[in-house]
Amino acid sequence: MKFSLCSSKLLVALTVMFFTFSCGEEEPATPSGSGSGDFTVEMTDAPLDDANVKAVFVTVSEVRVDGQAIEGFSATTVNVSALTDGTTETLFDGQLAADSYSKLELVLEDGAEAVNGGPGCYVLTKDDTKVALEATGDGVLTVNNSDFTITESASVSAVVDFDLRKALVRAEDETKPYKFAAESRLENSLRFVNKDRSGTLTGTVTDNSDTETEIVVYAYAKGTYRSSEATGDSDDELFLNAVSSATVNSNMEYTLAFLSEGEYELVAVAYDDRDDDGKTEMQGTFNMSSAANLNLTGLKVNAKSSTTVDLTLSGLIF
Repeated sequence: MKFSLCSSKLLVALTVMFFTFSCGEEEPATPSGSGSGDFTVEMTDAPLDDANVKAVFVTVSEVRVDGQAIEGFSATTVNVSALTDGTTETLFDGQLAADSYSKLELVLEDGAEAVNGGPGCYVLTKDDTKVALEATGDGVLTVNNSDFTITESASVSAVVDFDLRKALVRAEDETKPYKFAAESRLENSLRFVNKDRSGTLTGTVTDNSDTETEIVVYAYAKGTYRSSEATGDSDDELFLNAVSSATVNSNMEYTLAFLSEGEYELVAVAYDDRDDDGKTEMQGTFNMSSAANLNLTGLKVNAKSSTTVDLTLSGLIF
């Protein structure tokens, strides 16, 4: 009887210990069983207006949700500068446990010899020189406002807009003329969009100003643009609160893709390399109207739709 009692107590103790350790283990971010949904992460970019930059590459070594690496993700090097006008590259396409998640993180593989003896993140200049980019801190970047919910057998398609206008700054070192911005600004260059809840603003531009400059159209959340956005010690400090931007192409067209549904205002800006140093400088903002007399300070964007806004530029405000 004593032996049976001791054995029973021992069995109970072992059971409790096993249960405790089992509960303490973290569940994988990507489930293998039921109770899951489809999750896709794509990357896109707002264009970079620098005549000396041929391309910008970043290597993402991990994608994390709520601090945990997603299973099945493989390190990916992306030419971010090529992902403009609604073009994307898929980072992950798989499943996640059905749950509510509070944040998405990208881990950059940076450093001068991070990938195959070369830089993991770098600017490729027009003379094919690689300028290594290193993120301050540990390279873990939190994507702002990246909460989302996965429901069973449903899907979420997330787009991360890596805005190079905000992420890169010019450096005074001629041997390394570019660098990543400080961590807070670098994280602010990442914008989370639920693809199914986003739309597009697109249109043509008629330039009656005779400026013959590069034209960039910035989108701001309605009521957030201030004239102070166009002032600063350098062009790196301008228009940092814009949601997105687009360069007007040779056909005088622009596309602002993956805007979360809501209302926006547009600002058109002239850039030119007046001093022939290979760097374009902001020349001023345009007086602007729409061909259809639309209110350019309150443009509605609806999910899964494209709104056409044709612009007419009549002169520069310096």
